[in-house]
Amino acid sequence: MACEIIIDRYHTDYGFGVRRGVFAALLGNGIFAQEGPALNHSRELLRKQFIRAQYQNHDHFREHVDNLIARLPINGVIDLQPLFFNFTLDTTTAFLLGRSVYSLRANIDQDSENRLFADSFNIAQEGLAKRFHLAPWHFLYSPPEFWRACSNVHCFVKRYIQERNLQHETKESYGFINQVAEESVGDKDLRDQLLNVLLAGRDTTACCLSWTLHVLT
Repeated sequence: MACEIIIDRYHTDYGFGVRRGVFAALLGNGIFAQEGPALNHSRELLRKQFIRAQYQNHDHFREHVDNLIARLPINGVIDLQPLFFNFTLDTTTAFLLGRSVYSLRANIDQDSENRLFADSFNIAQEGLAKRFHLAPWHFLYSPPEFWRACSNVHCFVKRYIQERNLQHETKESYGFINQVAEESVGDKDLRDQLLNVLLAGRDTTACCLSWTLHVLT
């Protein structure tokens, strides 16, 4: 309860330190790197979208559950955590962008563009973790493959945003991306918000699934 009160009422009394510099390479100026009025705006913006999402039809997630089950062997030992990370990447991209990257179908029928995004997102996320551990000397971790991965992720999301702008799809088709776009300052702001939610939606859910199975077994 005390932590909830501090986060809700007194978060302006605390700063994020070098977090913005650590995360900016991949996440830009999204909610994980913001403070003050910008943070308040993002919190309110995303809160409204998640309230709406509670009442949406999520039947399309069934496809990804089926893909997850199909990857489970009948016999033997299996490490479920990588599969859970692929599963939540697939469901989160479907929820945010309106289309999944189908990482659970890698080496089956996943197209090259989706595979590049999934691989790049993993590399970029691992790079953020290393930079975070090095903070405030995070700038020392700057390999070319990290920056290429961040660029690939940005380009992938940018293409979805451009498609939305050109095709004027319905809210039902694009869902979350359309709703956030209505209150975003521009395409970069929209991209940053989507990537921040993608990071949170993928990792927290995958870790929750992993720990749940660990406790139950």
